[in-house]
Amino acid sequence: MATEVRLLVGTKKAGFVYSSDARRRDWKLSEPLFSGWSVYHMSSDLRGASPRLYAAANHWAWGRSVARSTDLGKTWESRSPGLGFAPDAGETVGNVWSVVPGHGSEPGVVYAGTQPAGLFRSEDWGESWQPVDAINRHDQRGAWSGTGGGDSCLHSIEIDPRDPRHVYLAISAGGSYETKDGGATWSEISHTARQQDPRAIEFTNMINERFGLPTSPEIDPLGINEMHKMRLDAKNPDRLWTQTHVGVFRSDDAGATWADVTAGLPSFHGFPVAVTRRPPDATYVVPLAFEGAYDNFRVCDGQFAVYRTRDAGATWQALTRGLPGPDDYQSVYREALDTDGLEAEGVYVGTSNGHVYASLDGGDSWDRLPGTLPPILSVTCAAW
Repeated sequence: MATEVRLLVGTKKAGFVYSSDARRRDWKLSEPLFSGWSVYHMSSDLRGASPRLYAAANHWAWGRSVARSTDLGKTWESRSPGLGFAPDAGETVGNVWSVVPGHGSEPGVVYAGTQPAGLFRSEDWGESWQPVDAINRHDQRGAWSGTGGGDSCLHSIEIDPRDPRHVYLAISAGGSYETKDGGATWSEISHTARQQDPRAIEFTNMINERFGLPTSPEIDPLGINEMHKMRLDAKNPDRLWTQTHVGVFRSDDAGATWADVTAGLPSFHGFPVAVTRRPPDATYVVPLAFEGAYDNFRVCDGQFAVYRTRDAGATWQALTRGLPGPDDYQSVYREALDTDGLEAEGVYVGTSNGHVYASLDGGDSWDRLPGTLPPILSVTCAAW
């Protein structure tokens, strides 16, 4: 049974750690970590004798790294040798977007996703890195956003809990892929039913014209190329969830087919997805306003709300008790929604206005945690 709970929070200006006991009623906020750095993502690794923390830390002048701490964030090692594309690739890592510990059967293995889209693997707890060339040199890379994928980012890394060789990836403006052989080969999995919302179709047509993506009545090119976030349901590892640019989709067959479950949400647009780690089953999203292909408002339109489904997307419920509104306009970025997997499972969300909210009743009610942080990029729960 967990006795300590931490929320690892990445922001545009620093990292922070909230800590509490298992009751999760009183939270303490750390001093800023990596002051002046943009921390895109943080994660915990419980496979060793003591917990390790990782941070995808990026600085406009000092570069980018996967920083590691073995003393719960008191000190950090930021050197990341090998975290770069091969010399003949013609690309350099601009930002580290995600860092994910490997399978429990592979202690020491850690994965990192970058922008331009790239996958890197460490076998020594992040002390050194090697590029995963089978995806970094994928034959579809030239079609990823920007010349050679320069504007793309690899943001989602999901590992099948039954098989360490089975890994899923989602690349913004680059599609989604899986490997079943430990990264030697990768195949695309992101085919979705067409979203019929007129605004989604308007945006699809604009993207088609701009980037020359495929057009088919059966395939939505934005479903192929623009998953905003993908999550694997550890309770049912063949089930995947994704929030794309134009809808929320669910797969029950490991990504072979996808069902559009957007109906019941106020908007087809949004970024984060979170899934409960234990029964009862629930999935959470935060829809954002989207008024047209060239509109860039993209906020909760006056009432901040998390939406929950407990029936695999057949219906959705707006959760607003304790959340700000009316006349509240803020966003939630792709990594800023998570669950903690404890009994009476906690749900946590961080906002672009620097607020963190917690719910211990499945989202029925929310409490704001202390502090106002810089714009929040990620929230990750860790309990031990």
